[in-house]
Amino acid sequence: MNILFVLSQVELTGAETYAVSLVQWLQDKGYKVTMVSDTLNSKIAIPYYSLDLDNRKSLLNRIKHVMSLTRIIRQEKITLLHAHSRASSWVAYFASRITNVPLVTTAHCIYSTRLSRKLMPCFGEKIIAISEAVREHLIRDLGVNDKNIFLIPNGINIDRFSPQTASAKLRKELRIQPGARVVSWVGRFSNKRGKLIEEIVKRVLPEILMVIPNLKILIIAGGEKSDSLKTRVEAINRQFNDEVIRFTGLRHDMPLIYGLSDLVIGAGRVALEAMACSRAVMAIGEKKFIGLLTPQNIEEGISTNFGDCCQMQPVDWKAMSQAIIKVFKKEDQVKELCRWGREIVISKFNLNMVAEKVVAVYDELQKK
Repeated sequence: MNILFVLSQVELTGAETYAVSLVQWLQDKGYKVTMVSDTLNSKIAIPYYSLDLDNRKSLLNRIKHVMSLTRIIRQEKITLLHAHSRASSWVAYFASRITNVPLVTTAHCIYSTRLSRKLMPCFGEKIIAISEAVREHLIRDLGVNDKNIFLIPNGINIDRFSPQTASAKLRKELRIQPGARVVSWVGRFSNKRGKLIEEIVKRVLPEILMVIPNLKILIIAGGEKSDSLKTRVEAINRQFNDEVIRFTGLRHDMPLIYGLSDLVIGAGRVALEAMACSRAVMAIGEKKFIGLLTPQNIEEGISTNFGDCCQMQPVDWKAMSQAIIKVFKKEDQVKELCRWGREIVISKFNLNMVAEKVVAVYDELQKK
């Protein structure tokens, strides 16, 4: 099987990390995989073509993208397409019709329900939904036949993402003193994620910094941060006469970053990676604040992709502040949650198990 992964993003996203982890697994099993995307931030040895698929403003651009993708399919002798975003699925849909190459689409999120999207969904013959909320959305809002949808979650490499201790060298690089406690927010600065971290910096971090001694906050993301976010972080650091909040930029050593962190704030794959590293996770996504992940709310976290895939709900910022403070006042209980979190990832999100389910979808489509 010769597979072409098609993505569309201009910065590192959960869709890219999902795709790259799956590509690595497929390569290890002897599959040939090629990738097309606007950018590729991850380090991976793979044939790669850059197309500005996220640029969808004109029909002419879209037609050019379809023709370019068609040429790549024929040049690389592709036998199966796998799209990982709405923009990439639209282009791949028409390229698959021209070349008669079957298409699988992974739906990573809940889409807007414009009339054009209902009339022309442009998904693959088979669709992978990463969570139950996404699956329900595809059926309810976009009219997708449930027989063509496969519920397969994100897969996490539990060997790479495992409990680790950060080195003294990493602590020195990030200017974190021995004994300091660390909270890490992991995401991106654009769109709703960018607005989310601005609100957290404004409404949550000053309060917890006042209460928790010797605390450092890491904001881990690539790309351009807004001037308002930079200004607010600078003001907080001046208030505490120290760099209590630090921008780290994009990191490729995330298992070590998680190992350095006492608490990780995030959603989607970030939550799963941190849990795999036996870290406490405060789940907050673009749509909802779930809180510290526990056996009582884990199913809600999984079904909504940890707050990303659900109806928008207002955040109780005071409750979030108090929940973070409580983590550092009940450290023995939190340690038990850390061990439990890794067990959840091993049992439900192990990459080997997830990738085998994806390949089963490929095989079913190739038989037709």
